[in-house]
Amino acid sequence: MVKSLPTDVQVAIVGGGIVGCATAYHLAKAGWSVALFERKKLTSGTTWHAAGLVSETQGVPVMSALAKYGLDLMECLEDETGQNTGFKRNGSMTVALTDDRMAELRRKVDYAHGCGLRAEEISLREAQDRWPLLSVDGAKGAFWFPGDGYTNPIDTTMALAKGARQNGAQIFEDTKVDRLVIENSRAVGVETGQGLVRAEHVVNATGMWAREFGLSHGVQIPLHYTNHYYVVTDPIEGVTGDLPILRVMDEYAYYKEDAGKLLIGCSEPNATPWLPEKGLPESFEFDELPCDEEHLYPILEAAMERVPALAESGIRKFFNGPECFAPDAKHYLGPITDVKGLWVAAGFNSTGIQNGPGAGKALAEWIMAGNMTVDLTDVDARRIVPGLNARSYTATKAAETLSHAYAMHWPYLRKSEARGLRRTPYYGHLKAAGAQFGSANGWERPLYFGREMTDGFGREAWFDDWKGEHEALRNDLGLIDLTFGRYVLDGADAEAQLQRICGANMAVAPGALVYTHMFNAEGGIETDVTIARLSPTRYMVMASAGAEPQCESWLKTQLEGTGVSVVNVTSSEATLAIMGPRSRDFLQALTGEDLSNDAFPFGTWQNLHLGHSPVRAQRITYVGELGWELHVPSEFAQQVFEAIMEADPPPRLCGGMAVDSCRIEKGFRHWGHDIGPFDSPVDSGLTFACDFDTDFNGKAAIERRREEGAKGRLLLFKLSDPEALVFGKEPILRDDEIVGRLTSASYGWSQGAAVGMGYVTRPSGTALRDLASAEYQIMVEGKAITARASLRPLYDPDNSRMRG
Repeated sequence: MVKSLPTDVQVAIVGGGIVGCATAYHLAKAGWSVALFERKKLTSGTTWHAAGLVSETQGVPVMSALAKYGLDLMECLEDETGQNTGFKRNGSMTVALTDDRMAELRRKVDYAHGCGLRAEEISLREAQDRWPLLSVDGAKGAFWFPGDGYTNPIDTTMALAKGARQNGAQIFEDTKVDRLVIENSRAVGVETGQGLVRAEHVVNATGMWAREFGLSHGVQIPLHYTNHYYVVTDPIEGVTGDLPILRVMDEYAYYKEDAGKLLIGCSEPNATPWLPEKGLPESFEFDELPCDEEHLYPILEAAMERVPALAESGIRKFFNGPECFAPDAKHYLGPITDVKGLWVAAGFNSTGIQNGPGAGKALAEWIMAGNMTVDLTDVDARRIVPGLNARSYTATKAAETLSHAYAMHWPYLRKSEARGLRRTPYYGHLKAAGAQFGSANGWERPLYFGREMTDGFGREAWFDDWKGEHEALRNDLGLIDLTFGRYVLDGADAEAQLQRICGANMAVAPGALVYTHMFNAEGGIETDVTIARLSPTRYMVMASAGAEPQCESWLKTQLEGTGVSVVNVTSSEATLAIMGPRSRDFLQALTGEDLSNDAFPFGTWQNLHLGHSPVRAQRITYVGELGWELHVPSEFAQQVFEAIMEADPPPRLCGGMAVDSCRIEKGFRHWGHDIGPFDSPVDSGLTFACDFDTDFNGKAAIERRREEGAKGRLLLFKLSDPEALVFGKEPILRDDEIVGRLTSASYGWSQGAAVGMGYVTRPSGTALRDLASAEYQIMVEGKAITARASLRPLYDPDNSRMRG
């Protein structure tokens, strides 16, 4: 008997994999009306063939908390629903074969402890005790993560679906959604072969179909599918149900018990995309892909050395199935900016089983509350750059993402595939000058200039190049390509609307620059921007390249219907920052203008000419030195660069490494690392940028926070050991207890030691000066390194240099 469709629901979910079912489960448990539509059978896309490995420790703390929630849920779903999940919390063990991998895993253990998770380094003898079939030949050490395990993907998904049904959700299999119904830029339902179902919200949880399904409605969701291999052996004596997961990442393999057999999975370094000629087959359901057995031979040969019993065992099954990967190795979760009421949960990079339940919970809460309930900035779908969605690009990046899964996770890792898409006008000049480029949102960004970048957890030869650039900015003169996101806001009501959404006073005269934030209702920081008032009705909003799409999304949603237009003009201008003690004299010589404090105060802008070209010079700094940003129309940009570099002597070219080390010494926060939607300016020390005489969004929450006293505070840290290096996320200890973690870190060349910043808990009644004067340590590869804390910048705390 065919079930009839409902006429309307609160949420329609398209896709019946683990993520769609988890979202339905959490919405239904909260009492919301839900209908889920699956084109074939539940789990029939990529969920069914997943290996089912589930781990607590994920890339950022919030994702770790959600993963742990998911594992805890799997542990109790059977009791709740009566459906077995196949979940076993047998733990996982990783064996390291190199000193570098040992360093990486020691740092991972530190990070896990900072997230409140169990992890430890164990001896090789203990590793063999836990995994008796293991050979430790060539191994350096092993690490134990007792909270991990594995589950049966189909059974777990069915348990979530059953729990959703028990709470009123309706699930329709063999019901393809032909199209979204979009009216006035709002998703209002779905059209199926059986009719229309209207909905207040629609969730695209279609997995590897998400990109094409999005494109059919004008929505960009960059992802692609790869070949993903594993093999299953014949039964092996000694392979028992209590074996933990074993990973040997240096050999690109993991091992999981499977009914007395071993499932050996491959995260091979030469992964390949699946490229069906005519797109995904309409008939795809529980399908396998052709298996290139030779592709696996190098990994299997190493596996037979690592687990000698394999040499006597046959291979029962060679398997290849598609897995879906996003270009930046992070899944998409959240709203689609240009289609209200449309949400996405896709691109889980072969981690959908371990992350699906937590993602479903987080997305359900976001839909119901209308805002994030936990900080999902790292995976926020609003980070999508629409232009980065060519099939050739997504396929190349998907294969690269899989190839890096078990590769070394270096602190300054640069991915090499599909590079050079977004280039500032200076790219050619900078490349010729020896720039070593990184990438942010597709933009090529110089990290430093000089020797080829090498990887490591210690000091590399190119650190001297970085040091030279840092010292040029501090003591002489540096030139930085600082091109970033920018938006023109225009309209008669522009000032009033910016007064509403910005914490600072925006009723300033044309020619003023304002550093400000935009807040959500709870006083969390949604954007960190500099705004130039161009005219009585026009403002230029400037955000970092890494936050460009999120800032645009916030501006559009907050200003919708106000009569104030938002236009992304990032491509129309390029920016050169000229910074350092010599910057005033240098620019005066090139422009012929008076750049003294009286003629050109800090926090203002002027239109000038440099050479023959117009520039908008803004006196502001992100490195803490005297300097100007030169905003140049793109067609004039190369001439301005050439005029600057023809000066005698020219400035030293500097990259993002030096900018970061300078800004952390100076205590300048970075959105997405040090501040975000769940950080109050009270906790982050940024209330100086708020004008409490104006009435701005989030003001009441910030004032409450200030009156009650923050429970945490962002502090700056300088390590006592000049040789220790920190890269961010390291735990902060006080009285031998973890009280926070570093949000940003670098080497402070002006300080002669590593520096960082991070939030620490603030005991009730503790004065800020007492909080900063306490004794702290930072965990670095299992060692507690003493660190001095400060509320004020470590460098030039009185701001005399940048205002001089």
